Amino acid sequence: MRCVCQDGWGVYLCLDLRCILPRFIICTCGFGRACARYLRNGHWSSPGSTELTLSEYSKSVFRYLLLAAYGTFLCSYFIFHDYSDPYRFFARVVFVLGIFVLVTSLRDIWRHPLFQVLAVYVLYLLLSGLWSEPRDWYRFGQNFTIAIYLLSFITITHYLIRWNSVWYQRMLQICVLLAALAALLSLLVFYRDNPFPNTRLNGIGSLTNVNEFANVYGLFALLAMGFALQTNKPVYRVPFLLAIMVFICFAWFGQSRTAFVSMLFALLMLMGLMLKKGRVLYSAIMAVLAGTLIVVFPEPVEQALLRGPGLRPEIWAQIWAEAMAAPIAGHGLVATVSVEASRLLFGTAHNAYLQVFWQGGVIGLCLFLAVLVVALRYAWWRGRQQGDYTVFCILVFTTCIMMTGVDTLIARPRDQWLLFWLPIALLLSNPVNEPHARRY
Repeated sequence: MRCVCQDGWGVYLCLDLRCILPRFIICTCGFGRACARYLRNGHWSSPGSTELTLSEYSKSVFRYLLLAAYGTFLCSYFIFHDYSDPYRFFARVVFVLGIFVLVTSLRDIWRHPLFQVLAVYVLYLLLSGLWSEPRDWYRFGQNFTIAIYLLSFITITHYLIRWNSVWYQRMLQICVLLAALAALLSLLVFYRDNPFPNTRLNGIGSLTNVNEFANVYGLFALLAMGFALQTNKPVYRVPFLLAIMVFICFAWFGQSRTAFVSMLFALLMLMGLMLKKGRVLYSAIMAVLAGTLIVVFPEPVEQALLRGPGLRPEIWAQIWAEAMAAPIAGHGLVATVSVEASRLLFGTAHNAYLQVFWQGGVIGLCLFLAVLVVALRYAWWRGRQQGDYTVFCILVFTTCIMMTGVDTLIARPRDQWLLFWLPIALLLSNPVNEPHARRY
């Protein structure tokens, strides 16, 4: 009997046993249809009768598997519950798969000026561990391992975008919508058991505090705005706009002041840079949303005023005093920050710039600022060429957030992997000689 099938989202309709089996056990994705053609024809071939080898189909499966693992890692902050789970997942799944693309991608990006400046900065911080007191070789090995993981994260991002930028963009869109669902679920579950809106919201996931959640959701809000502004169909734009509203509400009820203000600022900047028409309308919608939250739910403002500046000024003063003890080369990446404020011990500076200055001194801080300047330059250039300023606005958002948080950048996966390393990886995905030829 002749086999009649469709090459789209169809199924195989003949009664031959070789087609009945794929009809029931193989999904209608591209690889599933290829398997069905193999069972039917006895060899690997495409619909256009071009024979493909088993290795080529294995490579295709590997790419989709890597994309799925990578996307799961981006969502791991609100999928997993333990602080170490994202790190374990990346080390045991994503990194293992990424080993096979490390050399290929590194060969493409090592000449990129941003990568070269970044490499100098990371190498200097790693070497600073040699003069840390006390010298801790175990922590030095941990930081070196994390640096390798960060390099793998960048090369995997580069590989996936260069392989298929459309699929990568779809993966990011799915992550944005899943993040919005997680933020909405956090709002509903938390305030089911706690007074609304007086109690400070805390998210569901593996991050350690609400500020980190608000930071991550701020990045997803900017990605959502970028996707919304690039589509011409309102039906596709609405889900992303609703997601942005959820992210803003999360930051508001989480009383994350820096994240809330930085998110609104970066969103307004993104709309101003990308919209030729409708800037006033979108800005008015953002203003109405923010005004509604302030008027209808003023409790977060009252709680924020009661908290005041908190302990950060006292922490910053002590960190600055310690940093001035080694102002040129710093205390080293391996050394541990420990300051006391109001009888509480703190192991971070609550300021990424001050943390870099404490660890690497003036040399490390200058290298870090050089990385930021080069990244902002390439992100701006990318926006001018492609009309997409999403990465630029994410970096602006990150530079604001780092004034009160993020801390050490070479560390286990927390908010800094998405806020700093993801936009860096997106910028490095462009070829050196034609840095704006592709979109992520």
